[in-house]
Amino acid sequence: MRVELSEVSLKLRLPVMTSRGAITQRDGILIQISDGGVSGWGEAMPLPGWPGADPSATRTELEAWAADPDPGNLPLERFAHGAVELALLDLEAQQSGQTQAEVLSEGGPVADAVELNALVADTEDAVAAMADGYGTTKLKVGASDFKVDVAAVAAVREAIGESCRLRLDANGAWTVDQAVPALARLKQFEIEYVEEPVAGIEALTQVAEQSSIPVAIDDSLGSVEAQVPESISVVVVKPMALGGPRTAYVAARRWINEGRKVIITNYFDSAIGQHAALGVAAALPGPPQVHGAITPALFDRDIADLPTIADGCCPLPPHSPAVAREGR
Repeated sequence: MRVELSEVSLKLRLPVMTSRGAITQRDGILIQISDGGVSGWGEAMPLPGWPGADPSATRTELEAWAADPDPGNLPLERFAHGAVELALLDLEAQQSGQTQAEVLSEGGPVADAVELNALVADTEDAVAAMADGYGTTKLKVGASDFKVDVAAVAAVREAIGESCRLRLDANGAWTVDQAVPALARLKQFEIEYVEEPVAGIEALTQVAEQSSIPVAIDDSLGSVEAQVPESISVVVVKPMALGGPRTAYVAARRWINEGRKVIITNYFDSAIGQHAALGVAAALPGPPQVHGAITPALFDRDIADLPTIADGCCPLPPHSPAVAREGR
């Protein structure tokens, strides 16, 4: 087994505004694990300043594992763990002639395509998403004054009409005292759910118990071992931020069995990480959900190609991204 690490830096096509600031670039480490003439690819791309992200710790653990690789003993740091876990999953999928989703499901049913939401920044984006066939949109809030947020939500709702679902994501921008009246005000716009109106499981629980809009937990999960209170009805899972696709898949199944709606999304990953998120979404049991696994044209130039989305649905490709297999 041969392991190689390389740097990756990707510029977002358009900045993504969040309550933690604008995301304009993604930097990280690619890992290539080769065995018998076949290579599997993974990536570690922690977001500085976001929960659980420590790029220096990620790098240290990846370098240590690469120097003495052991598939039975993966790095403990979750982004490093996720990178190695994905590379090994990709390697197994290619050696067995299966998709990553088929390997994850272990013979269980796998969806041919996954329905996705569109991440929109304004009404222009929302109208374009509707024209492209999306039935669900997601809008970031919390980065501006609340009056600005209300106006933006109202404008997007008017643009997409009553039939399109609208999700909001505040990235933990508000306090409990701010979030409760904010969600009461936003209820009129028929919101499917709000991700992370506040930060932390305890605070999210307090808000969820008082909100008529369903509350989703995302960054506050911290780990796949998190026990999600019953009042939080939606769990948003980012495989590459929770230890990798296998780890996230097992946890997602547990949350589904507990009666939660589980949404798989990406962590502003490259095509390698987004492909993994798509595989997790396709392998999950239960009624189909609208996921956020892939964000098309996220970067000026990605390191691999992603499947073409049609009418808001992304087909599951028969293999991993071609450019990733060949290297950069």
